[in-house]
Amino acid sequence: MDKIKQLLKNQTARIILGGLLLLIIAGYFAYTQILASRTPQELTEMDLNFDPEGPYAVLVPRQDGNAMVLNLRRTSGYDGITYELAYNSEGIDRGVVGEISTKEKKGEYTQEILFGTCSRNVCKYDKDVENGTLTLRIKKGGTIYKMITQWHLQKPDVALGKLISGDNHFIYQSVGKPAQYALVGFSIINDLSAAPKLSADKEIVGKVYSLSTPSAKDLPEGNITIELSGSPSVESRVSKYSESEGKWVELDTKTEGSKLTAKASGGGIFTVLSAKR
Repeated sequence: MDKIKQLLKNQTARIILGGLLLLIIAGYFAYTQILASRTPQELTEMDLNFDPEGPYAVLVPRQDGNAMVLNLRRTSGYDGITYELAYNSEGIDRGVVGEISTKEKKGEYTQEILFGTCSRNVCKYDKDVENGTLTLRIKKGGTIYKMITQWHLQKPDVALGKLISGDNHFIYQSVGKPAQYALVGFSIINDLSAAPKLSADKEIVGKVYSLSTPSAKDLPEGNITIELSGSPSVESRVSKYSESEGKWVELDTKTEGSKLTAKASGGGIFTVLSAKR
């Protein structure tokens, strides 16, 4: 009888000990999981030079030229967005940094960025802003995609209707009357890191450019000239993306060497399209 009692005591002790051991293991596992979740994830940064189906930014000037509106598209699958605006004002390098909340997981985001600072409803704007870059860092999982957009801010009336991209390879020469330029206020040309949806049989040759003016203000008719790094194929055409139709429209194009010229009504998104090979 005493042996049986002793055996039962030993079994009970083993059960209690085993239970305690399981609790310790479970507690340690939970602790490591919590610790891992709090440990910052190591991120990899990649340059996104051009991806036809990736995110891209269209920049629009404010009517007074003291700010630009960042329109960021194709962003629904991304976890975080930061921006850095760099430009020169009166010979001094200036910059603006900020973050766009992505909690709503929207496909498009809009953010106004000032050329200057505001405090207690009083704003001090930088003067003579003309050229600059916008660096976007868009996070997805453990990767940050870095996009750099070059932009050029101009007053069409001061430029006599000749608007030029930062790299000098895109020119819009208005054929309207000078009085029409003053109504526009300001324009911005920036290159894009992607493009609106292409048809399956077309491909982009060179860069994609956006020529924007303040909301409800458009440029008069003008001639678009895009210069490529080499001679284009015979079927290459200057093309403009039609927002209302949701497709690219090829324009009647004249080619001279590496330059392609076409007439366009107002601003928009432009590129050279060719048959896919």
